[in-house]
Amino acid sequence: MIYKFTYTLGRSLYVPITSRCNSIPLPLTRGDGFVLPKAVAQSLVNVRNMEEPGCVREDIYNEYSEDDRVMLPRYDFPLVNSLYKFHYYYNDLSKHIQQQKEIKESQEGEDDNEYVVDDGLEPSIESLVNEVTTRLNNDRDNNQFDQVVIAGEGEPTLRMDALLAVAHSIKPFREEKEEHNTNKSSDRYSTDKLPVRLITNGLCYGIANLGYSPYNLKRSGVIIPQHRHVTLRDMKDACISRVSVALNTANRHEYDLLMEPSCYTGGGIIGGDGLDSDNTQAPMMPGIAHDLVCEFIMEAAKLGMDVEITGIDREGVDRVETERLARLLLSVSPDKYRRRNVRWRKYFD
Repeated sequence: MIYKFTYTLGRSLYVPITSRCNSIPLPLTRGDGFVLPKAVAQSLVNVRNMEEPGCVREDIYNEYSEDDRVMLPRYDFPLVNSLYKFHYYYNDLSKHIQQQKEIKESQEGEDDNEYVVDDGLEPSIESLVNEVTTRLNNDRDNNQFDQVVIAGEGEPTLRMDALLAVAHSIKPFREEKEEHNTNKSSDRYSTDKLPVRLITNGLCYGIANLGYSPYNLKRSGVIIPQHRHVTLRDMKDACISRVSVALNTANRHEYDLLMEPSCYTGGGIIGGDGLDSDNTQAPMMPGIAHDLVCEFIMEAAKLGMDVEITGIDREGVDRVETERLARLLLSVSPDKYRRRNVRWRKYFD
């Protein structure tokens, strides 16, 4: 069977939910020479074409053999602060929430997955959840997957609704594995049989729309945004137990140069100025983005999540200082075994 969006690396099932990003996309931080297996690149291209139809030729990799590793097409999307066009207008937001409530009420008793709420974006949450659950159903006998990883070319936390819905859809398979699988986990500190891991740039707290999610309808129906720190508890409730965060440097101003975060003026130069044309929020000052990443890491560690800090081993980055900062950030974890060093990834010129 050919799967459109998900892909595998080793014994991990990867789920990309967007190609859009609020910083330089993580694959792009690996350098101009970074290549991926053809099947992986094709899945990421499929996500791009769902978000922007026709932006990449569908047969772009046809001339390559099955074993080839290929480069992703040039990334020329503007970097964004939000994917939800209704965010900035109270009336539009109110109307959207009311529509979602009516849809959910009309489908009551028909929808097996209460967490699948349309967010108006592509690929649709339903299609992503269906593909993930289909693959896990097909894997019941083979026991191929050790973990599910929510990651891709774009930043998953820009689509918090999809991220949480996918994670929730995995719960039945996790419970089944924990009940029937007697094999030890590959992680000697964990008994989790099918962990869910999130790979992120860590800029979650800088996302403008955070809290204005249809997913929050179940709580109270109010329109005011939830406190941003609730989102980590949402992730943990959805059984996202592992988080991989790209810190990349200990220097907050060097971070701006390396990652071009779009949460302040001067960032997000890929494909444009990186700022939404209707963004009425005041821009952040340079250096704040790095602070947000550090805060996100510490909050996740405090909650007992298994936090992995990553960096790109490129010229000019002070590895010693980055390692020192990583140890400091993870020192708040209640589990001493989860205070790991930085995982350095190779840079390809």
